[in-house]
Amino acid sequence: MDMHQNQPATLRQMLKIITTSSLGTMLEYYDFFVYVALTGTLTQLFLPSQNKTVASLAGVATFGIAFLARPLGTIIFGPMSDRIGRKRTFVVTLALMGIATVGIGCLPTYAEAGVFAPIALLILRIAQGVALGGEYGSAVVYVVEYAPAGKRGMLTSVLQSTASIGLLLALAIVSILKLTLDAHAFASWGWRVPFLISAPIVAIATLIRLGMKETPVFVEMKQSGRLSKSPLAETLTSTTSWKSILVAMFGAQGGTSVSLYTSIVYMLYFLQNVLKVEPTRASLCLAVGIVVAAPMYPVFGSLSDRIGRARVMFIGMLLWMACAYPVFAGIRASALDASWAMVSLLIAVLAVLTALIMAPLPAFIAECFPPQSRTTGFGLAQQLGNILFGGFLPLISLSLVALTGNQLAGVAYSIASLLPCLAVTFFWGFKQDRASRRPVLMNAPVSAGK
Repeated sequence: MDMHQNQPATLRQMLKIITTSSLGTMLEYYDFFVYVALTGTLTQLFLPSQNKTVASLAGVATFGIAFLARPLGTIIFGPMSDRIGRKRTFVVTLALMGIATVGIGCLPTYAEAGVFAPIALLILRIAQGVALGGEYGSAVVYVVEYAPAGKRGMLTSVLQSTASIGLLLALAIVSILKLTLDAHAFASWGWRVPFLISAPIVAIATLIRLGMKETPVFVEMKQSGRLSKSPLAETLTSTTSWKSILVAMFGAQGGTSVSLYTSIVYMLYFLQNVLKVEPTRASLCLAVGIVVAAPMYPVFGSLSDRIGRARVMFIGMLLWMACAYPVFAGIRASALDASWAMVSLLIAVLAVLTALIMAPLPAFIAECFPPQSRTTGFGLAQQLGNILFGGFLPLISLSLVALTGNQLAGVAYSIASLLPCLAVTFFWGFKQDRASRRPVLMNAPVSAGK
């Protein structure tokens, strides 16, 4: 088969494409989430404060800062993907993420280097955000442009699933280190291990990606001279693209960001900082939820291929909103009773509902944009939505708990945040979904005269 024609990949080719794309995505989310799993330790080592509440909020704020860097990654790497190729771009972003992560593992602490330490940590966190802002869009577009039309939802949802595996690996490795090392050894050098062990894995993944071929859609555009000279300008000056960006930002991506960063990231902070659950136990309970939810992503992605992306995400948002408050209340009660199996089960409920929202997202956004500016449009929609709804959600939620004294104030904020996402998905997302899945938009470059 000539893969430079707009023909679907064979099963064997598709498996290789999914594996190589997913490996990088898994590693990038592992690198990013290691910081979350180690927030308490890193706060003590890099952001010391006599006020524990201030210290914990400062640590969570450093998590949010990386989200502000993600659009910069999109602005840099999105147009690169659309101009020089999907493959080359996500080789660069993977290497950048690896360098930033290993750099964090090599940093001196505040006690050793003073104010230089938190500044360096902040810079490397920004570098991680830049890398992740460029990586995910390129990986999704790579898979979308190879996938058969009727399986795009299922195949791209695998990327979402492996992102969850990256989160799981981060939790597992940090938990194992905390269980096997005493507190002094972990604070002295053990915390560095999760950052440093990503180095050889990133090197291997980069070599694998270097051996991948460019997508047939990109090759065809390049051969026909129809690549965009300025994908960013083309996206920003297009009314159609802005409509797609806004619908994704305030609808599908907003819903994904709220559900993911509440069910996974804020959940960990809620257990550790609000309920005072021992960190390793909290991580293990969260890990159970991630394990249960991971296989559901392809199931829900496949469902979106049959009944529509927006419909699946809308149902997921409704169910998540209905369940979130009672689930968090149940977790609080179960933690007080030391019923850790019930805590894990309740976390799994929200994690599965999050998968229902997240699974169709990559295909939904990618199908909104023409191939000449697809990665740029995808990245802008996703990262702006992430900043608006997800990046500072843990900080806002913990601040509300501290200000009100109500342990469930944070989840109430998340539920309220989903209301506009639900409305936008219902009124505009369904229409966008139907219009975006035209074969001509997905597979054929638009000629200069159109």
